[in-house]
Order: sequence, then structure tokens, then C-alpha cells
Amino acid sequence: MRDVIVIGGGAAGLAATRDLSAAGLDVLLLEARNRLGGRVHTLHESNVALPIELGPEFVHGEVEEIFRLARGTSVLIDRLPDLHHWSGRGTLRERHDFWQHIERILARAAKTPRDVPLAQFLKRARLSPQDRKLVARFVEGYHAADLEKVSSHSLASSSGDDDDDFPQFRIVTGYDSLLDLIRGGFAQEHAEVRTSTIVTRIAWRRGEVELSARTRAGAEETHRARAAVVTLPLGVLHSDAVTWDPRPRSLAAAAKLEMGNVCKIVFAFRERFWPPLTNFVHASGPDFPTWWTHAPAVVPLLTAWTGGPPAARLLDMSESQRVDRALASLARVLRVPRARIDDLLDGWWTHDWRNDPFSRGAYSYTLVGGTGAAKKLAAPVERTIIFAGEACEEEQSGTVAGAIASGRKAAALLRGK
Repeated sequence: MRDVIVIGGGAAGLAATRDLSAAGLDVLLLEARNRLGGRVHTLHESNVALPIELGPEFVHGEVEEIFRLARGTSVLIDRLPDLHHWSGRGTLRERHDFWQHIERILARAAKTPRDVPLAQFLKRARLSPQDRKLVARFVEGYHAADLEKVSSHSLASSSGDDDDDFPQFRIVTGYDSLLDLIRGGFAQEHAEVRTSTIVTRIAWRRGEVELSARTRAGAEETHRARAAVVTLPLGVLHSDAVTWDPRPRSLAAAAKLEMGNVCKIVFAFRERFWPPLTNFVHASGPDFPTWWTHAPAVVPLLTAWTGGPPAARLLDMSESQRVDRALASLARVLRVPRARIDDLLDGWWTHDWRNDPFSRGAYSYTLVGGTGAAKKLAAPVERTIIFAGEACEEEQSGTVAGAIASGRKAAALLRGK
């Protein structure tokens, strides 16, 4: 019998496996995909200068979980220019206080007498029409949230820091290079990794876990351990993909958390056709209201992004339809003829996380009345079942840093620290 089985080979599962194996525990890591990384999905194309990130791309703030790992290694992290432009009335206007302005409004939402959907706050608050649009598009995009469902009290703490500086970073060597660092810390004699292994049933009692799993080849397997760290994404936890016997009580907290949707497409062009000092561009009307470059790198890459219900509607379409909608949005946002954009287009990459059976969505957000739900989900059940992942980190939900932190916390709990 193993000491611990870790279910899921994303950032949380890798972090937990590293710490547990380094402590001398016998660990089995099971991952359903044929690769590790989970929702971190980095492509290295031979004809593209920089990695293509189909999942997480940014590091939000100088978070210890990531910068401590990368310090003194070959992982290169670059700070992004704090340039945000608003597209409207045929021009691009720079917003010098983008993060601070958003934070001030969301801080007001967090102080309402009772928790309400953000849509309700925006409707009643004294805000200009442009500010309503700005905040609505930001929360849909940044939090992947439905404005009619997301908790107004949940938003301010993760949207900015106490000071006026909220830096954004990109891992230039690719997010996968960070996860490779974590895996490199496994104590190999204590850690076994199996990919293409889908867990279908978890039976447990205090001090004992028995898992049923199916390989991609169709073979049935049974694995036993004294405890399990479950890092399945919230969308999978909400589904019937895994049968529980019995259902852990902490799973009840997941009902107060929701899996958000995003639609992200990375485009490569033969040359740049946007203004030289461009990083993020925001708009209110098109299907894809947020675009970004790879600044400070000078490369002909643009990323289209939308989140929340608008993303869900786009994901109901075919990939070719989504690409067409994105290029039409780009022509509108930058005021560039569509024919010119089509002529310069060299290729694109995208991934549908909502219809991916091993994620069933992009990342989590908190529903009205759900304050504290992430902490409750992460609470150990009889020191035998512990949930981890970005949905278990209230302050860093939806981030790789949050996933790493939760995986390490789960490992520490099992090690008795």
C-alpha cells in the first residue's frame, strides 16, 4: 500500500508530489491526460519565436510560489509594460490607472451590506456607463465569471494589491518550464508517475483509500494508499466522472463555487500592424473585447480573449466560426480593414477547455454567499482525503500560483506540519 495517491498531474498535483516524495513518502501520481501539466498547456512551435500558451499565460503580481521556484534557474520571467488602451469611437485611448480604477470600483462592491451578484451592484451603483462596461468586461474576462452569479464580496481581494502597483509578468520560457522545475524536485525513488490513467471511482475510509482507474488502452487498475490528494478541476468535481464511496463532506462546499469559461485564440501574423506601444487593448462591444501583444517582445503575435457567458456562447460554435468572430472583432477594435488582417494571417492556436473532459471549464470563481467555500473544500477529511487546486485557494483562485500553494498545503497537512 502506498502512502499517498495524488490524483491529477497539474500544478497542484505536481507540487504536492514534489513535497511528499521529498519527505520520504511513497507517492503515486495519476494523470488522465497523456501529458503532465493539466490546464497549463504550452506549445513550442519551431517557426514561432515565443511559446504559445493555450492555458495560463500570466503571473499576477510578485507571488512567492512562482518567483521562489524560478530564482537562480533557467526559467525566465519578464515584467509586462503596464499599458492598457480602451478602444472606442474610432480611437485607442490609454488608461494610465487601469488596475487602480478597477480595484476602486470592486472594493466598493466588496463593501455592500450583503453579498449580491456583481450585476446587481453595477446596476445600482453610481457609475458612468463606460465604467459599468469596463468593470463588466474585466470581471467576465479576468475572473471568467457570470455577472449574474459571481459574488460581489469575492472580487476585491484578488483584483489588486494594497498599493497602487499590480505588476503582471510572463514566463518567457513557457509555463511548462516552471512545471518542469517542480517535477525535477521529485525524489525519484519515492515517486511514480502514470499518465493516461483515468480515475473512475474513489472508495475510502479513515486511513485507507482504494481507487479504480482505467487506462487509455482500456485496462482496469486498482490502487491503494493511506491517503489521497485530489486535484481534479472543479468542473470535473461537479460532474459524475468520479464515483465516491462515501462522498466526502468537504465536497459540499464546491456547490458555492462555479467553473468559468474562456475563449482564447493566439494568432500569428507575418508582420505587426498594430501601434508600437501596445500591450492590452480593451473594448466593450465585440465578441472578443480583450486583446494583448507579447510586449515587451517584438513579435507578430496577438491573443484574443473573452470570458464568462460570452465565451460560452462562442464555444457553442465551431472553431472556424470562433476564429472568424475573433478576426472581425480585431478589425473593429484596431480599426484595421478585415481584408488586410486576413492577408497577413499566418496561423492560430486554441483549446476548448469547456469541452475538455479532464477540465470541463477554465477556472473557478465564487458564487454569491460562497465566501470561505474554497477553504472548506480544502479542509482535510479524516486526514485521508484532501482536495487541492486553484479552486481551493480563495485569495489566488484561477491562478497557477494558487494551484501550487494549495498542493503544497495539502502535502504539509499529510506530513503533519
